[in-house]
Amino acid sequence: MLNDLIYRLRALVRRQRVEEELQEELHYHLEREAEKHRERGHSSPESIRRARLALGGPEQVRQRCREERGTRLLEDLVQDVRFAARQLRRKVGFTSTAIAVLAIGIAASTAIYAFVDAALVKPLPYRDPARLVALYERIPVGDRYHLSYLDYHAWKQRNRVFSSLDVYRPDPITLNGASGAEEATGALVSDGFFRTLGVAPFLGRDFQPGEDEESAPQTVMLSYEAWQRRFGASRKVIGKTTTLNGHPFLIVGVLPRDFHFAPVGRAEFWRTLHGLCKDLPTCFPYYGVARLNEGVSVAAASEDMSAISGQLAREYPKSNRDRTATVLPLPDAILGDIRPTMIALLGGAALLCLIGFVNVSSLLLVRAESRRQEIAVREALGASRPRIIRQFVVEGFMLAACGCAVGLAVMASSIGLLKAQIPPQALENMPYLQHIPWNWHLPVFAILIAILGGLLFSAGPSIHLLFSGPQRGLTEGRRASAGGWRGLGATLVAVELAVTVVLLVSAGLLSKSFYQLMHVDTGMSVEHLAVVHVLRLGPWDDATRNITLERRILSRLSALPGVTSAGIAAEPPLASGEGLGHRFAHFRVAGRSYVGEGDEAIEQTASVGYFEGLRARLLQGRYFAETDDASKTPVAVINRTMALQEFPGENVIGKQLINQYDPEHPIEVIGVVDDLKDGALDMKPTAAVYRPFNQNSTNDFYVTLRTAQAENSMLPSMVTAIHQIDPGLITDEEETMTDRINHSQSAYLHRSAAWMVGAFAGLALLLGTVGLYGVISYSVGQRTREIGVRMALGAQRSSVYRLILKEAAWLSAAGIVGGVFCSLAATTFLRSLLFGVSRWDGGTFASAICLLLAAAIFSSYIPARRAASIDPTEALRSE
Repeated sequence: MLNDLIYRLRALVRRQRVEEELQEELHYHLEREAEKHRERGHSSPESIRRARLALGGPEQVRQRCREERGTRLLEDLVQDVRFAARQLRRKVGFTSTAIAVLAIGIAASTAIYAFVDAALVKPLPYRDPARLVALYERIPVGDRYHLSYLDYHAWKQRNRVFSSLDVYRPDPITLNGASGAEEATGALVSDGFFRTLGVAPFLGRDFQPGEDEESAPQTVMLSYEAWQRRFGASRKVIGKTTTLNGHPFLIVGVLPRDFHFAPVGRAEFWRTLHGLCKDLPTCFPYYGVARLNEGVSVAAASEDMSAISGQLAREYPKSNRDRTATVLPLPDAILGDIRPTMIALLGGAALLCLIGFVNVSSLLLVRAESRRQEIAVREALGASRPRIIRQFVVEGFMLAACGCAVGLAVMASSIGLLKAQIPPQALENMPYLQHIPWNWHLPVFAILIAILGGLLFSAGPSIHLLFSGPQRGLTEGRRASAGGWRGLGATLVAVELAVTVVLLVSAGLLSKSFYQLMHVDTGMSVEHLAVVHVLRLGPWDDATRNITLERRILSRLSALPGVTSAGIAAEPPLASGEGLGHRFAHFRVAGRSYVGEGDEAIEQTASVGYFEGLRARLLQGRYFAETDDASKTPVAVINRTMALQEFPGENVIGKQLINQYDPEHPIEVIGVVDDLKDGALDMKPTAAVYRPFNQNSTNDFYVTLRTAQAENSMLPSMVTAIHQIDPGLITDEEETMTDRINHSQSAYLHRSAAWMVGAFAGLALLLGTVGLYGVISYSVGQRTREIGVRMALGAQRSSVYRLILKEAAWLSAAGIVGGVFCSLAATTFLRSLLFGVSRWDGGTFASAICLLLAAAIFSSYIPARRAASIDPTEALRSE
């Protein structure tokens, strides 16, 4: 067995030497056989003739010996590869075009898949993430809002579906170091948070049970990035203290390198709750995360939590009225916003790749037609159909392999370019996209695409060959079966055009949706508006210091050249998305009976000049004045949604609201403003109550500045002026309001989907136009004699134009009709990405159809013109 294997390997590696040995052996046997015949008295020529008859033909004998080696198939395959390589080298233009088209499709699909893999395929860096769920409270405003400490404690004690339940919240902190104070990212978590996730520290220890109590020592865990960047990756950091928010914290651990938790962004410092809001049933600062018991489904968990929420609503009607639980798989909670965009982009890339494959298949069919005479001759000389089909298969897979190699090279460089297009603010909330490694998933994905392409490339010419006889190629020559190819090629082009329609419609809908989003009414004038975040160290509720600082900042900034107005708010317009960024409180109208604390609304703090600076539209009453201070009756300005919700058809001015946090001091409504975009651009209008800074101050606020000049140029001056007032103030997030809108996550997701699918649609339109041109041009070439005869018999040029354009029109119509029906189904998957536009939008469908028709007319006009210019004499002579 071993000797046989060695012989087979030697026959492959040293094929020439083995052939020489075979020739010597056959010559030896021939001589021995001839010698026998000479001994019987035959002449030498007659002996050799009889020996050859006895042994068989030399070539047949050699062939049988080669087959006995068991390497025939592999040797034939090597020959086919060499033959295919020669064929591809002979047609450099065809080969380059095919590889380029394949590379574009494979590179686009694999590059998008790299992001899909990082976000949707790669498991979250937690133990058994499929059993993790995110917990929120559902209120009339929305489905994903925060819960109180008391609700968390009740959920944890009463549930029968979770093995553990913990809470967290984003928590920006002030880091005090040698270079001064700076703001850093952080998070507050309950002591079992990391055990629930199944994450063990890279260094040090986890939080211990009871460490989130108010009486426990203050401890902190570091992210891997913070450990490297701020502490020099020193292992001696464990057990040392660092100053956060002016208090010492003991560093007890460092989290793993690949750990991330997107709901809190890139948090660097992780602290325990330390009793925050422990005894306040009306304080709702937390979000929950839990691990399901074995065998418990998300639906069962949701049912159990809803039952507990109902119990709490009956026990605590004031704080828990209209509150129930939302239970989501943790991956859905983390990736909910980006998943539709990723799927849409991957679908667009896949359709582009399909169009590329169809185009190359059409090119291969054209080559198969041009080689029909060659194939017919080879069949007549004894070549078998399977052998010829195998050559088509080898050629198709060789093209696919070359396209895959080039596509992977292009993809490797394009990932970085695509990632660079993500705004830093959006990337902060998508830590799973910050490091997109080159892993084995990507080449495997590309190879699978190439294999599918190779199968498709092989199928067309092979099937075409099976349904045609060899005699047709010998008898009809170059004009053989042009109609047959036109039928199959036309079908491929119709499919290509249908897919192009799907991409054009999708791109049109996404582009229109993005336009609607970027032109949504924000309730303000965003031009010439600059924003900067300011944080004063020290107690947040020191009203005297806060108001003094606010007045000094507004006075100083208002004196800057070009400044027309300045204002301050606790949160800027276009803050974080649903449930994040703003403080919510319950308000009820004084004198009305309520079950519970009232209706929930955003509670915002704004200074004098804030609404004027935004150019908000005042609908009733007045804005804030400096006289609205702590010595006067508490006042508020509400938005239109709040007015319609609480005072439909009434005069709002003078009405009083009761705040759940301060029920002893009714708030008088002094004005109504049109709705401002206090949340994401695509967030529905939410009730809001604005309190004057003089009555509701804070040490953490945003300054908005309207200028008569370019707002970008004012940002450095704003920061400098604020630091001149107090060098200890922390300033960050300086940006223009236009940039804030453009870089928001909702704008980025809609923009990236529109641009990427639009780019795919543009390439698809180009490829589809080229494909249609190829079919019509080839048809004209094959029908040259027919057209010459028609014109010789008196046909007008206009009739030739109609003949060619009619063929193109039928192809385009078939592609458009099929594409429209496919688009109606495909746009179902785009519903979550559309804003202000219906997926049935007639204008978008009409625009896509007109664009494709224009491209079809252009691509078919050139062959039609060439056909109409045929000289009948030359056409007949050429045949």
